Amino acid sequence: MLLFDIFTFNEDWAQTFSSLEDIMWFLLLYLIFLIVMSIFLKIALSLFSSARHTEFGSVLLTSFVITVIYALTFLFLSGLVAWIIVLIVAWLIISARHHTGIFGAIAVTIVAFILYVIVAILLGILLNVTLIILPF
Repeated sequence: MLLFDIFTFNEDWAQTFSSLEDIMWFLLLYLIFLIVMSIFLKIALSLFSSARHTEFGSVLLTSFVITVIYALTFLFLSGLVAWIIVLIVAWLIISARHHTGIFGAIAVTIVAFILYVIVAILLGILLNVTLIILPF
């Protein structure tokens, strides 16, 4: 019974695209998210001397593949299982595309996330808005 609860189609996600305007806003926000993710991933990859293919185009392609896998995974799965699958696949993709090794890929994602949190907090303070909600 638990297996069938995990593998269910997320119908709420499909209903969010009720008009062409909703689809266009989604695509615009997706593009912004993709560029931001690529910038932080590129910065984190540049900190590792063993990383290869750290040009922005290559990192953008890596980010695109990761976000597509993220979307497909969360379309059919939910919760902790989906997060674990997405993280492992993202680490494998980063490891394979940028020759960092699996532990290097884990370190790259941690550094990219820490950079994102720092920038989000600083921009939030400067703009007086909440860009990230931390659990602590």
